[in-house]
Amino acid sequence: MATLPQLLAVVIPLAIAAMISPLAIITVMTVLSSAEHRLKKGAIFVAMYCVVFSLICLVFLALGSLTTTDGKPSLMTVMIDFILGLLLLYASARSLLKKQGSKTFDATAMGSGALVSMGIAFGFGNIFSSLPVLAASKDIGVVVLSVQDKAIAFFLTMAIALCWCWGPLAVCAVTPRNFDRIFDPIIRFLNKHGSQLIAAVFFIVGIFLVARGVTSAMML
Repeated sequence: MATLPQLLAVVIPLAIAAMISPLAIITVMTVLSSAEHRLKKGAIFVAMYCVVFSLICLVFLALGSLTTTDGKPSLMTVMIDFILGLLLLYASARSLLKKQGSKTFDATAMGSGALVSMGIAFGFGNIFSSLPVLAASKDIGVVVLSVQDKAIAFFLTMAIALCWCWGPLAVCAVTPRNFDRIFDPIIRFLNKHGSQLIAAVFFIVGIFLVARGVTSAMML
């Protein structure tokens, strides 16, 4: 039987991999750069994205829990690892091949309704960055632990995977004057090296998930 520390040792690296999303960080920064009510607008966008992101992860947690017995691999969990691994390898290659650059928008004129819609759409549209944490959510569902331990693991996984989301918002709330000074170097680095960074991370995680899927399939 696995323990909570053993589970965290598996899911936290996957959560860190999901955290690396240049497009997501730049989008949050753009919303928080709004000329008017930027903290309110940022909170609306972040809240909606986090809700959608967490619900998608809960679906994978439920799949892992409902399709396994005593924490043993099942055909469903093997397929999830294998498919997510292949998608990550594709995302790695795609990240290297596509041209660098991101779409810009002005959040100043956007109302609450538009930000809610954008948060929901971004939660579904930024799916490639979510792939590692979907695998982590499945792992939480599979493992034989108490509901409390699973809740702790899921909360920590979401907190880490979404720190690019709530982190800038917290900094903006605590020290708005230093917001640009703190995050501008990060944005410049991601604009220049983001594609290479995410390609490397996704390649490593993709290979890990495919290998784990193959190994688990041999145990069925």
